[in-house]
Amino acid sequence: MTSLHFNYRDIFRSARVAFHPQRIWLQLYGLGIGYAGYLVLTYLSLFSAGEDPGVVWARYGLFPSAFSAVSPFYSKLIAFAAVLFVFYWWLAAATAVARASYMELKGHVVYTWRAAMRFALKKKGGAVISSPLTLAVMFGLVTLGGYVVGLLGRIPWAGEIGIALFTLLWYGISFFLVFIALAFAVSLLIAPAVIATTDDDAFEGIFQSFALLHGQPWRLVLYELLLLAVAAAGFVVFAFAAKLVWQVMNAILIRGMGSRYGDITYQASYLVQNAVYPLVVWLKVLLGQAAGYIFFTGGFFSQTLPLPGMIAAWITALFMIVIGGVVIAYPLAVFNTGQALIFLILKKIKEDDNLLVRKDEEEENLEDLDAAETPADEEQETAGGKDSGE
Repeated sequence: MTSLHFNYRDIFRSARVAFHPQRIWLQLYGLGIGYAGYLVLTYLSLFSAGEDPGVVWARYGLFPSAFSAVSPFYSKLIAFAAVLFVFYWWLAAATAVARASYMELKGHVVYTWRAAMRFALKKKGGAVISSPLTLAVMFGLVTLGGYVVGLLGRIPWAGEIGIALFTLLWYGISFFLVFIALAFAVSLLIAPAVIATTDDDAFEGIFQSFALLHGQPWRLVLYELLLLAVAAAGFVVFAFAAKLVWQVMNAILIRGMGSRYGDITYQASYLVQNAVYPLVVWLKVLLGQAAGYIFFTGGFFSQTLPLPGMIAAWITALFMIVIGGVVIAYPLAVFNTGQALIFLILKKIKEDDNLLVRKDEEEENLEDLDAAETPADEEQETAGGKDSGE
């Protein structure tokens, strides 16, 4: 079991714990499925609105948005379904990464990615989405109640005076509404980590969202800001290293294959940049000239290559996108690992409860399974010894 300080110093540990093939793969797995569903549904929404496929691809590439276009209500519903789909898979991946990180901190180094994803989808799939969804429904119901009260206020005399007499009540309800909104934001961050570390239900995610917001607001804000800084630093370092490795690989292969490989990678870079053009624009806006250190932001132009070279360029472009997905997945894994660490720290500070020393239901089942397999293994070894003796 890892020994934690249970203060801000443990948050720096998130970059190291997340730097593991299992955690990166879990994040990439959830990110990939969520993104694929979002991509298909969003383009379906745009096409159902009568958009031209060629124009849409030239405008959005792999980063489409249906909400920026004027479209009928059924297209908006499809676009809304796309957002819900990627939202669910984000929460599921966050839970799986937090669970895998939590189990490593407890010393379960053989805990598999399949077990973590099974925990997030099959065992806690409903709880993962129920925590923020319940708070969103609460916010909507309170808002709807306020709207109804406003309608009653239109009644001459009684409505106007009644609204004025209960001003303090409306103010208190509005304060509670703001608190629900803040708790909803906290649940989006911390609820997957709560479920992953406590092996509890959606109610625990809701309760801890309110409890942390009320009991540890400043620590929560400061720890989240520190975690964002750690994740951003991890992204910059990891992206820079990934680009450097790519350049080294190209330099070595060009030495052997010659300019043909250079032409293939150039065309592949053009294909990728054309597909993720909005991302290139965002990076240049956010980072300026520094964007070139972590991404290929130069101007690439299409080349005419022989058919084998063009096929090779498309294959290379596909793998470049996969590598880009890994680069994006790492800081997200750092973020979700950090959420688990933040909850462990605040739980210890707030309730003096060290969740690392507590065994949950899944751990007990794993231990029971190991205990059941051990006698069978011993019998096989004993039988094998007798056979060899004979």
